[in-house]
Amino acid sequence: LEDMLQNGTVISGTYIDKPHKFSTACNIATQIIAQVASSQYGGQSISLAHLAPFVEDTKKSLTKKHPDFSESEINELIQEDIEDGVQTLQYQIITLMTTNGQAPFITVYMNLAEVPEGPERENLAKVIAEVLKQRIKGVKNEKGIYITPAFPKLIYALDDFNAYEGSKYYWLTELAAKCTAKRMVPDYISNKVQR
Repeated sequence: LEDMLQNGTVISGTYIDKPHKFSTACNIATQIIAQVASSQYGGQSISLAHLAPFVEDTKKSLTKKHPDFSESEINELIQEDIEDGVQTLQYQIITLMTTNGQAPFITVYMNLAEVPEGPERENLAKVIAEVLKQRIKGVKNEKGIYITPAFPKLIYALDDFNAYEGSKYYWLTELAAKCTAKRMVPDYISNKVQR
């Protein structure tokens, strides 16, 4: 995803430029997922770390569009864009039917260590938090009852900065645990063991 989103890509003969907002990046990502899923039978994995840089692009775009807005007003609009983008990802993935007659089997990887510490990691944490919040909520079935969607599968990486009480992103791990308690996802990977 990173290469296709950062450098542009071609989908069905149409050139797609680098997106300028997080929500647009999520929309393009779902189109890429659909194209790949339609030409293979296996699953695919994506990383939220490839989408997180577009949160900063949203900020730049909104600051330029609304120069008179306060920082808190801009942050509110950024959060709305994150919510819209994550909702697009979730609903597009579960409602897509590929040409081989199945929903895309997709895993979403949530690993804070994939981006450098600082604003980029903060943005990735916001995106991961929104994915977890929306998964906790669930999606409505045909009867309007909230259920657990089968896809995307979620994988959450544990590291020194989020696994221990008092660590910087422990709040995010607590949110992941609430999600697991209600929806049986995400699965967990230990970065320490991986290293």
